[in-house]
Amino acid sequence: MNRWMPFEWIAALRFLREGRMQTLFIISGVSVGIAVIVFMSALLTGLQANLTKRVLSAQAHITLQPRDEIARPLRLAGDDLELAIVQMPLQRVRSIDQWQALMRVLQDDPAIVAVSPVAAGSALAVRGDATRAVSIAGIEPDSYFRIVRLPDNIVAGTVRLSSQDIVIGTELARYLGIGVGDRLTLTAGARTSGALTVTGIFDLGNRQVNERYVYVPLRTAQSLLDLIGGVTSIELTIADVYAAETVARRLQPMTGVLAAMAPALRASRLDPVVAIRG
Repeated sequence: MNRWMPFEWIAALRFLREGRMQTLFIISGVSVGIAVIVFMSALLTGLQANLTKRVLSAQAHITLQPRDEIARPLRLAGDDLELAIVQMPLQRVRSIDQWQALMRVLQDDPAIVAVSPVAAGSALAVRGDATRAVSIAGIEPDSYFRIVRLPDNIVAGTVRLSSQDIVIGTELARYLGIGVGDRLTLTAGARTSGALTVTGIFDLGNRQVNERYVYVPLRTAQSLLDLIGGVTSIELTIADVYAAETVARRLQPMTGVLAAMAPALRASRLDPVVAIRG
């Protein structure tokens, strides 16, 4: 039978038979090497999945926002600049034009899993003599919780959000000395929210988020931020997070917006997470 075998096989089998101890060491070494490779591959896959879950479960994959306001230079009839210095104007809270129609278009997109409008802005959280600058997020719970798993990160109370309710982070609760059932007031410019009841306290695993972010019903935020009927962003979750940039580029001609990598996440190499401004 050996005459039908290639010379390389005959030489290899003779080498293995004559050096049994060496053969045993070779087989053991190859087995250990394969086991290490399998273990490292499983470990890296698990770490990547865990990191992706922890980071992306607390934010949208894609965000639609109004285009920043810019100052344009004035020109004379001869195309000479009249203004030598053009300063960036202060950005104000603005709503997305015709956002309801845009929502319907996005909900029909097969690549998009969840769509939620958000009215966001800055305010002061006030309780007695204590104040803290916070970022308000006015949300519709049914759609927003499909993007940000806030109910899974509640450490006290619930995520009930009626017109007079608010959900805050653990660090803000500690700073204000407040707990579930207590009341606080939000102030944004000349507008105040009235007394809001803390129904839940969350921990999203980020100290700054737990200290600054508060969640209120969408209509409460719209009234407080003087955005009656408007939203400042539309947040999206897609089925394949690694295709987020591709989906964002595809949405550009549909929505007339520009796509850019989210600066806060670029350094972490989470390439699928992008922000869209338009």
